[in-house]
Amino acid sequence: MMNISGTSNVIRPLTTHTLSATTSSGATATSAFASDTNTVMVTATAGCFVAFNPDRPATTSSTYIAGGTPYFFRVEPEAMCSAITGASTASVYITELTR
Repeated sequence: MMNISGTSNVIRPLTTHTLSATTSSGATATSAFASDTNTVMVTATAGCFVAFNPDRPATTSSTYIAGGTPYFFRVEPEAMCSAITGASTASVYITELTR
């Protein structure tokens, strides 16, 4: 039997946010993450660009993520995520994580 009580790589999912990303949706953002959230998992149905600063919405110069691949990001507590596509549309799923 595996003892996971002291394992630092075990995480627990909390709230999942869903964004509908389009070529003009960069200013659309999630609600603020919980105050104890410092890591999020982001997955999208198509390639898109994400940003985590509510004062700087996502643009096509933001961090690119490929569709269908989970990405983990360290974030500031109470940050937000916004997303935009270069073409077409994508659903972007942002899950807050905790240990």
